[in-house]
Amino acid sequence: MVFGVPADTMDRDELDALIELLDDDDNVVRSCVDERLRSFGPQVVSALLDAGAGDKAEFLNTEFRLGDLKRLLARSGGSVSLFDGAFMVCSIADCTLRRRELESSFFKCVSEYQKEASDDRTAFENIGVFNHIFFERLGFTLYDMGLSNPEYALVSKALENRRCNPLTMVYVYIMVAQTCGLPLLPLCFQGGVVPVYMENGKELFYVNVYRKGEIFYRHNLGASLKFIGSALGNIEFKVRDERSLLAIYVESLQIVFSRGGSGRLSSALESVLALIGPERFLTI
Repeated sequence: MVFGVPADTMDRDELDALIELLDDDDNVVRSCVDERLRSFGPQVVSALLDAGAGDKAEFLNTEFRLGDLKRLLARSGGSVSLFDGAFMVCSIADCTLRRRELESSFFKCVSEYQKEASDDRTAFENIGVFNHIFFERLGFTLYDMGLSNPEYALVSKALENRRCNPLTMVYVYIMVAQTCGLPLLPLCFQGGVVPVYMENGKELFYVNVYRKGEIFYRHNLGASLKFIGSALGNIEFKVRDERSLLAIYVESLQIVFSRGGSGRLSSALESVLALIGPERFLTI
């Protein structure tokens, strides 16, 4: 058996032999096995799952996705693709997730708005149409206000079931809106985030996802945030980029899964946050 040699395809007999060696007492053997498995690339994850080697599949999948995320952040700067970020993060949480499945759920949502798209509407009219489609036609609904249930935390599940916690809702809302051509960005503050509609570089209005996309303005920003349960104090509000929104989303996942006792995933999400940067919005 030769280790560390790149392979275009996986030989089933070789893979079975490698799996037999996963629990070998010799650290050198296990290290060589890991290197050979890595050489197959991400396709090895499915093969390991099929073979019942779930722990090793999760371990290698996390490595692959962290590498993908590192490259994405390096080339994208602040304007990171929210869809790509969501896929990589959700794949770390669920190594059975396939990109084509996530794309299918995502573009079903996008296509609903695109059917109604028009260049003749004002910003207010556009967001009104988008809200109707997002909340009424697609049926996105808020669940788990206390961020304790993984079922409503992953973007992948939210796109499929249309049920999500508040921070996942904001992420999905902005991700879908941006792909539909609506200029939304995250207005971030210590404790949360709200979507802001930008026009000519200025904040035009804000969106309250707690009230099915109700529009509000800077002068009643405080009252609206009090409604959604934020402790205001001397909070600084600042329009940020998609990288910051991704950071907030990952922080929210860390809260959810740490409460669920998932040490592996909590550690993996901390590695994700380290790649994104040191700034934190939900935790101090």
